Amino acid sequence: QVWSTDDEGRTVAPIQTDEPIYGAHYLPRKFKIGIAHAADNSIDARTQDVGLVPVPVDGVVDGSLWDLWSGGGLGQSHNNPATAPLLGLYLGRIPRAQVVAAVRAIAILQKEKGERRDRKQARWKYTIRRVGVSEVKRLLRERFEIPLAEAEPQPLAAGRLFLGWHEAQDGSGFYGISVENGRIRPELRKGIRAAVEALGLRVRLTGHQDLLLCGVRDREALLRILDAHGVPRAEAVSPLRSYAMACPAKPTCGLAMTEAENVLPTWMDELEAAGLGDVAVEIRMTGCPNHCARPPSAEIGIFGYGKNDHVVLVGGSKRGDRIARTLYARIPGERMVEVLTGLLRTVKERAPAGVEPGDWLWEQDPAQLRGWVGIEDA
Repeated sequence: QVWSTDDEGRTVAPIQTDEPIYGAHYLPRKFKIGIAHAADNSIDARTQDVGLVPVPVDGVVDGSLWDLWSGGGLGQSHNNPATAPLLGLYLGRIPRAQVVAAVRAIAILQKEKGERRDRKQARWKYTIRRVGVSEVKRLLRERFEIPLAEAEPQPLAAGRLFLGWHEAQDGSGFYGISVENGRIRPELRKGIRAAVEALGLRVRLTGHQDLLLCGVRDREALLRILDAHGVPRAEAVSPLRSYAMACPAKPTCGLAMTEAENVLPTWMDELEAAGLGDVAVEIRMTGCPNHCARPPSAEIGIFGYGKNDHVVLVGGSKRGDRIARTLYARIPGERMVEVLTGLLRTVKERAPAGVEPGDWLWEQDPAQLRGWVGIEDA
């Protein structure tokens, strides 16, 4: 509606009557494209329909070569085993000049071969597995003339937070502000506005729902402005809270079964009070299995089931290269703090130093983990 009305809200004709790739008939599901960086996979490239990751050439990321991943998507439907969160499959390596052509070709294949009768199966992640990766690669090479090279994919980097002060290549710097669940509340908005207007800064948003103030030439002046407006410094926000992420859920989203954004901060308060704020584990939460905040790829994932129950997942990774497994199939909201407290304390006391929490959780037997937590399935 925003794009099909004029400044006074009157409906105007669309620029094109037919979509240039799909034509007059859309497929009934989204098609997501994600571009990561070789040193920062905050967007979880493998969770996209098409994920692109630049390949360093002689140690330099110049954007001349790209790893092509395809067929990811995290949404599922409760009690429908034909749906599942899936990671993208590696197709090969392409030159920069063919990136747009490759993405367009994949969209065309989804248009032609995608499921149109069963909406639950209408995502590319199911189409590519039904058609077969080898057939998709053959079509890209032969029909669309994409020079798709066989290669060993480069390891994906972990997502980075970029909180606090960082030097930039032009001699300036940028300052990362933790924005809890991406919600820029009035007091934070006032501080950001004051800093931008006074210092002529640029604003960037991150894949972790945080905010970067860029082009900083006077670091002390920036900190004075932020302090005056009560904006917490990055070091004052616990690692646990910094990594946490939730979707809006109830009451904003009509698909949500439970709350997420409205309850996760209060859970963080209780976990920090229990002395667990220093556990740098990635917790992501959604109110339904559409997984907008990407819990299936998180180290600890939570999503709504029914009126006030939650599914708890463990074992994803900060690299976005693994789907977490179910630890608790259904836990009532009243017991979630108890579950998280036991889980985080287990990580803090048992995971070896230097090992990422998600990697350690993945290696543990779920029954043993539940025993350490002290809570069996509700």
